[in-house]
This record gives sequence, C-alpha cells and structure tokens, in this order.
Amino acid sequence: MYVVPIKKDTEVVEIIEQDIIDSSVEVGSGCEWTGRGPEPQWNNPKSTKAYDHIARHHGPQLKPHELMGRSTSTNKDQGQWLNPHDWINAEQLIPKYSGKYIIDFQRAIGRVYHPDGTITESVTCAKIKRKPDGTLKYGYPVVKSSTFS
Repeated sequence: MYVVPIKKDTEVVEIIEQDIIDSSVEVGSGCEWTGRGPEPQWNNPKSTKAYDHIARHHGPQLKPHELMGRSTSTNKDQGQWLNPHDWINAEQLIPKYSGKYIIDFQRAIGRVYHPDGTITESVTCAKIKRKPDGTLKYGYPVVKSSTFS
C-alpha cells in the first residue's frame, strides 16, 4: 500500500494507491491548460469538460434504483458521491499528473451499490483517473479494499 497524506486548507486525503502515467508534465487545475478549446471550469462541479462522466454516472442526483440497476447489469460496484464539491476536492488534491489514483478522504464521501443488492454507506475512498489534459476520465467512491486490478 502506498500512502501519502496530501493537505489542502483543512482537507487531508491519503493516496492509497497510484499509477502515474506521465510525470513529465503537470496538468489539471492550477496548471497551464494545454488541452483543446477553452480551459475547463475546474471549480464548477457541473463542468462537462472537467467532470462529465462523474456528474452523469456517479452524481448525488441519481436515484438508488438507477445505480442498483447499473450495478446489476454490469456486475460491477457503482459508487455515488454525496456532494459534488468532493470531486472538485479530489481533482485538486490528487497529483497533477495523468494517471490513476485511489484516495481516502478520511470522512464519508459516498456510497457503493453492489451487484448482490447490498449498499455500503459512509464510504471514504474514491478511485480517480486523470487524463493527459488534466481532466478526469472517471471518479467514483469505492470500498476501501479496492485496487486498480
């Protein structure tokens, strides 16, 4: 397990696991935008450029039956954020390199719907993937034992 505490203001997260794809270029909020078109609105949880998949497939506005149905049909856990500002915090707190990260907020950020119909509440961890332009390909709450494999 790879644990690195990261602090932003009063928020502290631990990086449980990381797989940095390219450490030669810093990307994301606070970095020079090199992607296509205008820079994403990093501080707006509804920014489709920065957070589209997260908001549409794992946001707090989704109904439990939607996530449970997706979990059953894909046979994969489906995480749901409780607060959209937490995915903004995740983007700001993970390293500024394209790659995959599992972070622990050390406080409840969501819930996870399992294919067997159970729900894990008060989940503290999230799995995040930062694309080469710094935007997030995905980001969703996971149970603490999750890994990349």
